[in-house]
Amino acid sequence: MILPISFKKIIICGVLTTGLAACGGGGDDGGKGPNPDTNPNNNAPTVTSFSAQTSTTSLFEVTFSWEVADSDNDALACVLSTGDSQANIDIADCKATTSATVTYQAAGSYSANLAVSDPSNASANSDFALSLVDENTLPDPVVSAGDNELVIFYNRSDDNYEHWVLHLWNGDGCIAYADFADDEGTVWALGQAANGEDANYGAYWILPLKTDHNGCANFIVHNGDEKDIGGDTNNVVDLTGEHTIWTLSGNSELYTEAILASEGVFIEGASAHWLTASTVLLPIDNAAEVRIYHSATADLAFDAVTGITGDNYITFTASTLSENEAALVPHIKDSFAAYATNADLSLIKAALKGELVAIAYSANGEMLSATRVQIAKALDDIYTSGDNDANEAILGLVYTANNITASVWAPTAQSVALHVFDKAKTLTSTETMILDAATGIWSFTGDKVSYDRQFFRYQVSVYHPVSQKIENIWSTDPYSVSLATNGLYSQFVNLNDDDLKPVDWDNHLSPTIAEIEDAVILEAHIRDFSITDSSTTAQNRGKYLAFTETDSNAVQYLKSLADAGVTHFHMLPANDIATIKEGVGETVNIHNTVAELCILNASAPVCGVEDNSATILSVLESYQPTSNDAKDLVASMRGIDSFNWGYDPHHFNAPEGSYASNADGVTRIKEMREMNKALHDLGFRVVLDVVYNHTSASGLWDNSVFDKMVPGYYHRYNEISGDLEKSTCCDNTATEHVMMGKFVIDSLVQWTKQYKFDSFRFDIMGHMPKATILAARAAVQAIDPDNYFYGEGWNWGEVVSGRLFDNAIQQTMAGSEVGTFNDRPRDAIREAVLSVTSPDLNKIDKIRRGLAATLQNYQLQDFKGVIKLGRDFSDGQAYALDPADIINYVSKHDNETLWDYLQYNLPTAMLNDDRVRVHNLSASIPLLSQGIPFFQLGLDKMRSKSMDRNTYDAGDWYNAVDYSNQSNNWQAGTPIDNSNDSNLATIASIKTNVEIAVDNNDIEFSSAIFAEFLAIRSDSPLFRLTTEQDVINRVGFHNTGSSQTPGLIVMSIDDGTGGSTQLKDLDNNYDAIVVVINGTDAEQSHTISTATDFALHSIQLTSADTSVQTASFTAGTGAGTFTVPAYTSAVFVKAQVGAQGAGLAAGITRDAVDVAPYGDTVIYLRGSMNNWSSEELTDAYRFIYEENDIYSLNVNLTAGQQSFKFADAQWANLNLGFNDVSFTASSITVNDDGGNMTFSVASDGIYSFTIDASAATAQITITSIALTVDCRALIDSADAIPFDIAGGGELYVKGNHSGWGANELYRLHYKGNNIYQAVADFAGDMQFKLASDDDDWTTQLWVQAEASNDISSDNLAVGVNYVVAYDDGGTDNNVITLEAGSYSFLLTLNEANPSQGANVGSLIIQQCQP
Repeated sequence: MILPISFKKIIICGVLTTGLAACGGGGDDGGKGPNPDTNPNNNAPTVTSFSAQTSTTSLFEVTFSWEVADSDNDALACVLSTGDSQANIDIADCKATTSATVTYQAAGSYSANLAVSDPSNASANSDFALSLVDENTLPDPVVSAGDNELVIFYNRSDDNYEHWVLHLWNGDGCIAYADFADDEGTVWALGQAANGEDANYGAYWILPLKTDHNGCANFIVHNGDEKDIGGDTNNVVDLTGEHTIWTLSGNSELYTEAILASEGVFIEGASAHWLTASTVLLPIDNAAEVRIYHSATADLAFDAVTGITGDNYITFTASTLSENEAALVPHIKDSFAAYATNADLSLIKAALKGELVAIAYSANGEMLSATRVQIAKALDDIYTSGDNDANEAILGLVYTANNITASVWAPTAQSVALHVFDKAKTLTSTETMILDAATGIWSFTGDKVSYDRQFFRYQVSVYHPVSQKIENIWSTDPYSVSLATNGLYSQFVNLNDDDLKPVDWDNHLSPTIAEIEDAVILEAHIRDFSITDSSTTAQNRGKYLAFTETDSNAVQYLKSLADAGVTHFHMLPANDIATIKEGVGETVNIHNTVAELCILNASAPVCGVEDNSATILSVLESYQPTSNDAKDLVASMRGIDSFNWGYDPHHFNAPEGSYASNADGVTRIKEMREMNKALHDLGFRVVLDVVYNHTSASGLWDNSVFDKMVPGYYHRYNEISGDLEKSTCCDNTATEHVMMGKFVIDSLVQWTKQYKFDSFRFDIMGHMPKATILAARAAVQAIDPDNYFYGEGWNWGEVVSGRLFDNAIQQTMAGSEVGTFNDRPRDAIREAVLSVTSPDLNKIDKIRRGLAATLQNYQLQDFKGVIKLGRDFSDGQAYALDPADIINYVSKHDNETLWDYLQYNLPTAMLNDDRVRVHNLSASIPLLSQGIPFFQLGLDKMRSKSMDRNTYDAGDWYNAVDYSNQSNNWQAGTPIDNSNDSNLATIASIKTNVEIAVDNNDIEFSSAIFAEFLAIRSDSPLFRLTTEQDVINRVGFHNTGSSQTPGLIVMSIDDGTGGSTQLKDLDNNYDAIVVVINGTDAEQSHTISTATDFALHSIQLTSADTSVQTASFTAGTGAGTFTVPAYTSAVFVKAQVGAQGAGLAAGITRDAVDVAPYGDTVIYLRGSMNNWSSEELTDAYRFIYEENDIYSLNVNLTAGQQSFKFADAQWANLNLGFNDVSFTASSITVNDDGGNMTFSVASDGIYSFTIDASAATAQITITSIALTVDCRALIDSADAIPFDIAGGGELYVKGNHSGWGANELYRLHYKGNNIYQAVADFAGDMQFKLASDDDDWTTQLWVQAEASNDISSDNLAVGVNYVVAYDDGGTDNNVITLEAGSYSFLLTLNEANPSQGANVGSLIIQQCQP
């Protein structure tokens, strides 16, 4: 229970005062007779009074007082019995000593007794009955959490709980509620009603939890759109502790003990940031003094009225941040106030080792706020800002000739001991570690003979903010290089020992490539690479050593890919993984029996049903693929099988044990090295997937490592609440902190030096600082100059767009040659946009930009005919500055395989052969693109995961790869992961389509075609250009603009003379290359000016695909025509004969003269607005030719019916009426008026007319432009929002203006009738979407592109009504440029709660009227 100290009382016998009232006893002898009178002349003493009084300062402290008398005036002695378990108190002279103070241990009823006696043993006694009641012992709640339950109490001072509900959801890193799927929750408008009310604690909710919840749960308390408890901040319950939570209205704190409201200040969150040794930041700027109270024993007693008593605090007063200090906290430098101290550094260091509470006071001593303290940056300042301190030290194990030194950084620990264990994990010694106070490093040095190959742990005494206690906990070493089974112990190991190295390990070399753009990367998982390959020996399947079996089908497959041109083998995480059990008998897999599964999980669906001796694999093979049987069986093995992708790191510097033949000790080290050497010998450079952005656990959990050594330092916390950030999925690390950044660099150097990894792929790299990535690369390249870094440059979460630091995202890494995964063309390719019935031309432009390395400065003519730089496409904005910045892919471990994804989009009636061809075409595009191609194991085999989009824990069955090419795993069963749930009906329908199943011939064909494209890429450096300028000068596109043939991409690469720039002869075999990608269902031809002497590539002339052999080039006069069959990628080459000859200029099509379709004819709007008269045809009615077949006019029209045509002044050359044109979907409605066009103008205003004359029938768009609006006209509705919006249930204008977050200033208020409006000040260039407040932007609405369901790439205009879509817009945003002022963003939905899709409503942006 929690109650301010000032509310504590002791109540005796139920009297509600701070005094005591007697409930019995008195001055008589209590009915007991005197002792026998041995001296008839002696009189017995008497107790004349016996009373008690409580203490006003100490709980349960009672002072007993008495008076005793003796008529004989004898000396008197007393014995006081307190009535509890305490020893009796002897009072030698109780006439002189008339009181005694005792402290009871707990509330309760007691009978105290005072016995008095004289020297003759004559005696008397008196009883005093008392009942101690602690008013601070609050009443029991009416409910408490049971197993797998969460109970939340919500207490309001007005006791009015009508309409107050909880919004609950699974997501944003917390999967807890049993009533919802992993990505679902309550409908905002309805919420979860309370289960009842407690007279003391208010409304309460009893919430069932998943048995496998991940340790936290989300909730928001709200009444309609009014929120309580944390305001706009989502509340996250830590389920690792108490499951009953108490809350108070207006207070954001979540209490784990019962609490009643009181006046005063509460400790809220952890919003004090100890920035440097002398500076602290708080979100309060009017404090005259800030005190940071500290306690080495974690016993700070806080009172809501009086605060904390005592002088154990450090005083800070108002200050300002230096430029360097402000740079440390860009997200709060302007909204938090600085306070400084001149306290001695030794006092500050001591304070940092204990509990901390920051209290702000006014000038008159009033307590303004209280909060806990985040200390990470102060630790950086104190221990890493010098030239020879913690970040320069060597941590972990250091071996010398005779000794081993173990060093660990733990500056806040009060003590650290080293526990040493033998092979049996029996404790053999405890060693004292010595603290270097300057660095915060604890170390121990012992002789090598005694400790080498022994196991160890650290025993740490440290204050932990999770429990708010001094904890005595064990931890493994964050720098562990070898481990016991399941990572429970670290091991003393010298990685340079000869017995840990394969034969010729030190001397063998990695394969090399001339340029990184020569790379082709294959991604694979160590286990699924070989686990189902029967040609691999059984003991090595799924293990490191499978890669050493050179004659297995799996390794022979790798060799064939290396021979075809694959250069890099990328393995999914192979460091110690938290979620794979390594012990014998702890796991069961598909080659185990039913009986073995049922031992570990008796509730598995096969238990008692299937033959105990049957293998799980045989049972899975017996199931109907359209049933849920396989899904249910595999689900029952989750967590107890040996499969996991591995993105939940336990120890970062030691190999995973489950892939070794023995997980206990050093075997994992040698066998990983054997794997890497085998891959090198096959011709691969080896890539390790690293996951430094999060850990699998923190706090006091068993798998927590970093957070046990320096609690609160290595992870990232919300700046206000102090809640652990989990936007990555799990417990986000704070790689911006110096020692975490140091760890990343040290770790990568070790993997490079000790395991000869040649490249690193960074999971969720965008959550890490760019500076850390570049510093790590510099350190790694000092060992291996050719080492290549790449990663996921996604931009979201608390770090979005440089909020905390310059994060390593696509845009910031541009030009660094650190690659980022290129999502710009990815989805368009996977959606088969080239092969659908109505191709989206905007998306096809994305593919073109991808073929040109998605370069910022590459010029492309878009589908409207406008020539733009790549960076000026707002939809799929190009971001690269070098081809090495780009990783091109269409399939990796995340999401569906390419084969599976295509099936959502291909026409239902498409035949099997055509589906295979579309797959081959799609897979070829990354290989034909500038940049670095990347593909998932089995892409060439049309690998399927049975439509499951997230098989991270779906076992060997759903992740199987068949090297015999008999199956692509299409019909493994119903997808297992919950993220597929919304698509299950669609998937079930797709799976009934017999045209999707493939056979051996299909797989062999696909594999052969993929190998051909690998060879074609390897054949010419023109597919592997190394500079931005080379791509700009050499790569050109044809069949572009508004009159293009949809579904056809034609690209040329120049290596000849005759262009505007003299090109270096990069390929002495070819003067030019032309790539034709025909995604349509018919043969297509395209003619290119100046194209001569081309022929089909020699590899395709003898291709396994007889169709591509028919592709041809036909020379013409001053041009040449390329003809390619349906669903085919064809490569044509112009052979170089002798010296460099004429090629094919990149700009030959793009830079051709733009001829207006109506020639020199001047076009007017002619009609009722100018009386159909030639005399009134002024420039106000004249269309302007923009370019690329587009004419435009903005004109003032008066209210009423307006009729018109488009014609020249003489009605001679052009006369377009209603039957001569068509109207776009975004145009206002126009009717036929006897051949004229007519519409009703509602009010005087500006109208925009656009004529698109690119097609035979001109397309007309007419829109109203209302530049201003009365922004006060619409009032907020009291109705609940009917739209089921994710997160907090509200929409915001989110973009660069709001720091990409949900800011209350930009919230769209519900106005009723499905109308939402945000009114705020805006200025300058904006990128934005309308989105929910959750970090994932789950609900997104945006303006659609013209004639497309994709997001608009145009700069939007003020006053125009735009059609809006509700869908995932990816990283693309709408853009608009606004003059400084106040604007209305008005969203009108067509339905109250629309389904995801296009055309769900409209958006108009208008300036507010004065």
